[in-house]
Amino acid sequence: MFRHLRVGHRLGAGLSRAARRGASSGAELQSRPPRPPAAGSSSYPQPPGFRRDSDGGRTLTTRDLMATRAFLGYEQRVTHPANYRYLLGFLSGHAIIDPEKTLLSLRRVLSLLKKISFSGGKVLVVSTQPKLARLTRVIGEQSGHFYLARKWTPGLLSNWELSRRQVRKAIELSPIAQRTGRVRQSDVQRALNFKGIEHMARPPDAIVLLDSTSLHGEPAAANIPVIGVVDTDGPARDVDYPIPANANSVRFYHTLANLLVRALKEGEALRATLGEYTSPAEGDLPAAAGHR
Repeated sequence: MFRHLRVGHRLGAGLSRAARRGASSGAELQSRPPRPPAAGSSSYPQPPGFRRDSDGGRTLTTRDLMATRAFLGYEQRVTHPANYRYLLGFLSGHAIIDPEKTLLSLRRVLSLLKKISFSGGKVLVVSTQPKLARLTRVIGEQSGHFYLARKWTPGLLSNWELSRRQVRKAIELSPIAQRTGRVRQSDVQRALNFKGIEHMARPPDAIVLLDSTSLHGEPAAANIPVIGVVDTDGPARDVDYPIPANANSVRFYHTLANLLVRALKEGEALRATLGEYTSPAEGDLPAAAGHR
C-alpha cells in the first residue's frame, strides 16, 4: 500500500531539471530494460515493465508509471495550487505526483476512448511540440483516427465550413504548380500541416491533447470533451479529463501512446465482433405478412 513512499530513498538528495528530461544526473529511479518486440507485432516500440494479462494483453501498474518518471513534477515555487490535489507532497523542493491518481485518470480516459471507438466515433489527437510531432502522427495512423501534429488552426471547430475549405485548399496543388509541375517547399509544408485531418468530414467526438496547446475554448463551444496531459506548473485549461503526469517524460508519452492506440483498436474490434452476432442471418429473418 505504501510502496510509493520508497521513491524518496531512490531519488537521492536533489532532483535537478536535467533529471526531468531523462538525464542521468544524481541518483535516478532504476527501471527494467525494455522487452524486445514480438515477431509480427507493430513497429511501434512497446513500453517496458507491463504485466501481461491472461488474454495476452498488458496491464499498467503504478510501478510502470514510476519507471517512466511520470511522478516527477516541477519545483514547488512554480507548482500551481489547482494541481495540489494530484500530489503526494514535495521532495527536495520538487512536486511528486501520486501514481495512483495518474493510474486512475488513465483508466477513466481509456474507458471513454474505448466507448467512443465502439460507437463508431472519431478522435482527434493534437500536439504542437516538435518532439511530439512524430508520436502524434504514429498514434493517428496506427489507430485510424485523426491527428494534428503541426499547429492548431483557430476556427477549426468553431467555423467548420470555412476551416474545411482552408484545409482542402492547403492540401490541393495550386494552379501554378499544376501547370508548371513545380511544387514549392512552402506548399509541401502547408499540406503536411493538415494531412491528419484531410478526411475529417465532421467534428471529432473527443480530442486528445498531448501538450499545453491553447484550443481557444473551441471544444467547449462545440460540446467536445478534451483529454489532456496536465503537469504541475499550470491549471488544466480546456481539459475535461486531465491526466496528471510529467509532461517532459518521453517514456511516459510512449507508454501513453501505446495505451491510446490499444484502447481505440479494442473498441473497434469489439464493435466488429458483436456486429457479427447482431446482424440477422437468413434463417432468422422475419417472415413476410402474406406467408404467416
